[in-house]
Amino acid sequence: MKKKKCFECKKEFEYKPGKFERKYCKSCGSKRKKLWDNQWKLKIEDFDDEDE
Repeated sequence: MKKKKCFECKKEFEYKPGKFERKYCKSCGSKRKKLWDNQWKLKIEDFDDEDE
């Protein structure tokens, strides 16, 4: 296991060198994944009624 600093929160975290080199710790990575997944969801409020 190697140690690296998180790109976002600057905490040190461990990652396996055999896998893809991570930039974010587990908590920051899960937040970013959630934001990425939610950006494709559309909300009703996002649409303006142009008929009115």
